[in-house]
Amino acid sequence: MISAEETIAGLHDTLSLRRRVRSVVQLCGAGAVVALVGVLWLTEDGLPVRTQVGFAGLVLVGLLVMGRAVYVLRRRGHLFAKDRVIAGWIASGFAVLLAIGLVLAGHGRLGLPFVPAALAYLWFTYQAKRRLERR
Repeated sequence: MISAEETIAGLHDTLSLRRRVRSVVQLCGAGAVVALVGVLWLTEDGLPVRTQVGFAGLVLVGLLVMGRAVYVLRRRGHLFAKDRVIAGWIASGFAVLLAIGLVLAGHGRLGLPFVPAALAYLWFTYQAKRRLERR
């Protein structure tokens, strides 16, 4: 069992090197996706509306992932799973958009299994956050 003093001392720790590196990789990867899709979107003429909506969705998700990575890097301390909850909301929102997009594109219910999976991940992140806050 962790004592109260150890818990309080742990609050002042900085973010681990592993978490910082992972966040920097996420930031760079999402930035590359946003740049690539954005340039492709802006330079192609006469794209169908569905393609433009898809590109907008990819750019939006990339910007959200970049925002989450910047949030983690700027906080520099323990986040008590707030970053995981943010990632869960991003995953849930994207899963819903994917499911709606696939239904509208005529692919039936192909994207529906992603919605409960993302919502389950979100639920687990809230549980982890609550456990950490209780500690």
